Amino acid sequence: MAQTRTISRKKLAALGFLDLASRPLHVAWRPPPARAASPRSFLVVEPWGLGDVVLTTPLLDALRENFSGAAITLLAKPHAELLLAHSGLVDEVIKFDFPWTAFAGKYRPSRYETAAFENLFRQLRKRDFDVSLDARRDIRSNVVTYLAGARRRIGYDFGGGAHLLTDVLPSGDQSAHKIEDWLALLVPLGVRGHASQQPRLVVTEAERATARDRLKLLGISTSAPLIGLHPGASHAVRRWDERRYSEVVADLLRDGVAEVVIFEEKKGDSAGIATSRAVPRVRTGLREMMALISECDMMMCSDSGPMHIAEALDVPVVALFGGSRSEWYGPRGERHSVIQVDEMPCRPCFDACIFSSARCMEGISTDRVVSATRLQLNRIAASRVARDGRSREI
Repeated sequence: MAQTRTISRKKLAALGFLDLASRPLHVAWRPPPARAASPRSFLVVEPWGLGDVVLTTPLLDALRENFSGAAITLLAKPHAELLLAHSGLVDEVIKFDFPWTAFAGKYRPSRYETAAFENLFRQLRKRDFDVSLDARRDIRSNVVTYLAGARRRIGYDFGGGAHLLTDVLPSGDQSAHKIEDWLALLVPLGVRGHASQQPRLVVTEAERATARDRLKLLGISTSAPLIGLHPGASHAVRRWDERRYSEVVADLLRDGVAEVVIFEEKKGDSAGIATSRAVPRVRTGLREMMALISECDMMMCSDSGPMHIAEALDVPVVALFGGSRSEWYGPRGERHSVIQVDEMPCRPCFDACIFSSARCMEGISTDRVVSATRLQLNRIAASRVARDGRSREI
């Protein structure tokens, strides 16, 4: 089971209190009973970030494969609708931005609009879901699926509110990847051993053609491998020093082994990456970013949404991990490289760093990133040799 929060006595006590406080819900209202027939409608709950939604896609794939014809609905932030467009993984995204998923001011009373929640639960109950699935281990999600009226509610035994579920899974030994957590929710439905644990997103050929045109306008050719560099992350403690990125880019550009395009989230947020020659910097919408990533030969980034997007688009990743455990949330497979400081007793910190600066990120050397990147480039070169017979050592 992949953790989603730091475990402490204080938090355990708070969860115990919330669990007790939620028990009167059974008196106020009860969802309808489960149907005997095979499920015909599913509600999947993932109200957090881009990467979190990407990690649900193997579960969504498994639902499509094992419950042909069933309607699949995802309850998520608005970005999920764009992220999953053209994938065929869901029939509907119900968009809702839960206030407790904000980075700041999440418990400000003004953010909790009663009318908005009432409207949401009205929408959800109208659909009369056979099954809800949630891997967050969060009492708030359990309250949501209960008040949504899902007939079967499958989740985990930790985080409070297990009494609101109909099927409760043991959390286990805290060693599984998040994708495995999602797929384990299928066991009460009689589905075991789903073949694919690879996240999947879809970019259309038209979107890719537009991306190729944009890269040409930026002066990027196809003679050398293209590296997409995304230096940002939702939390500052996940970001690597931009001066070190400058050193990596300089090394790659020095002998022309690769071309680089830098993805910015807002204008100037990569200003600290100084290069001896002009390197294109792009700011785009989500779908455009996905298309550009799909045209890259590899991505270099920290633990972030674009890292998960690249993996789901089958683009090799060099990922820099700090306070998160890569065995829980990192890209998997030999095509990807994860770089981290191995001896960090404070990991996982869940972005609440106990030091004045993120030592886990500061401990990642430029040489390690350069070496990992060049290894990836050699793999790309070997793939090109297999394809067209041309060889070039990097």
